[in-house]
Amino acid sequence: MITAVLKHAWDLYRTHFGTVAAVVMVIWLPLELLSSYMDYFVFDSDDFRRSFKFAQFLDNFFGIIATAGVISIGYTSWLGRRPSVREALDVGVRSWGRMWWTRFLTALTLVFGFLLLIFPGIYLLVRLALVEPIAVCERVSGSAAMRRSFELTRGHFWQVFLLGLVFLGLILAAIALVVVPVMFIPALDHWLIDAAMSLVTDVIAAFATLCALSAYVWFAGQKNMAEGAGPMSSPSTPPGSSAVTEEPPLVN
Repeated sequence: MITAVLKHAWDLYRTHFGTVAAVVMVIWLPLELLSSYMDYFVFDSDDFRRSFKFAQFLDNFFGIIATAGVISIGYTSWLGRRPSVREALDVGVRSWGRMWWTRFLTALTLVFGFLLLIFPGIYLLVRLALVEPIAVCERVSGSAAMRRSFELTRGHFWQVFLLGLVFLGLILAAIALVVVPVMFIPALDHWLIDAAMSLVTDVIAAFATLCALSAYVWFAGQKNMAEGAGPMSSPSTPPGSSAVTEEPPLVN
């Protein structure tokens, strides 16, 4: 399963790299410029807490548009249509409310889980791994998306856990891409260069978003098979219409 998900995600990323990169850059370029400016000229150099909180604010209120857009690119491709930058951004904007509310409730649940003990937190993190693809593709939000993620990941805890470790490795590698060069080449310590390298990291991180989408497609297909609906329901979106505005084919 992990190999299949990674291969499918890589095929999507490679095939639609230009579209994915364009969507990410449209949203994240001004955000990374602002974030880097704040880090270099407003926050103290050792004030990691304020810098991190500001970066989280930008991601949770604006970056989710790019996340939803990348998800729609992969989902539109799965439906057999060619995704476009304009359509992906349109879906990202229209999914903002669902994405924000789903991420907010998920974060509260995870905080509660980690406050209890580390293991309940990890368990919830794994079982809620698919909430964002569900929010975009099935047009549900909040607790409905969380219940659906629990439903699809039932019996697949360790598969999703191992896939999450792959995601973590990608994120650490992307962060290293930004941090390590600055540590060894002081001339790169400039806010514009920092913004540019962070933008490259955002484009790389889009692969992890497509991995989550691919996992969602995989588990939804497995559930359909278990219920006798075939490995994948046939896409029902008419040609020329927006892929994620019609009734999603994976909803039972």
